[in-house]
Order: sequence, then C-alpha cells, then structure tokens
Amino acid sequence: MINVEVDGVSAQKKAKPEKPAKEAGESKVQLATIFEPTEDILKRLEREVKKGEVKYYTPYILANQLNVKISVARKILKEAEKRGILKLYSGGRRTPIYIPATKNL
Repeated sequence: MINVEVDGVSAQKKAKPEKPAKEAGESKVQLATIFEPTEDILKRLEREVKKGEVKYYTPYILANQLNVKISVARKILKEAEKRGILKLYSGGRRTPIYIPATKNL
C-alpha cells in the first residue's frame, strides 16, 4: 500500500467510514423498564419480616437482600406498606425507614 501525504496527514487517516445518519423519527431504545412488585417478591419479603431477624428496612437493605436496584426496592417497600406488611417509621425523602407492622413494641 502506498502512503501519500497531503497537508501532513496521511491518506489512510482521512479515509474513515461514514456513520449512517439517524432519521428524524428514530430514537434511542429505552433501556429502563417499568417494574411492578410481583406477588413472589412480596411473599418473600413477608416471610423475611415474619422471621424477625431484621429490625428495620431501608431501600438499601432491601436492595441487597433481594439483589435489585434501589429504585425498585423503594417501590417494593411502598407496596409492602400498602398491604400492611411494613409500617413507615421515618418518612425522609431520601431514606425512608420501615419497620414490621406486626412487631410488638
């Protein structure tokens, strides 16, 4: 192959394949999915609550236990509160703390 220099830049570097232009109506594929807490996850949480090993639940603790994202854990905790499994103890915007609803104080 012959290298020809034009204005100090070789011809090999100039020949780049062009990327296809995106059409106006085309958009990126959404990677995030909408998650609804399933019955299986809520039953699993209820069993953990009945064991009584954990005194309180935060989104971080639940995310580690169930191996899910923190945003998903927040949704699960809210749903568990609606169903009466957990009770909101401290309702901070950033880190809500939930305690078992049936716990004897």
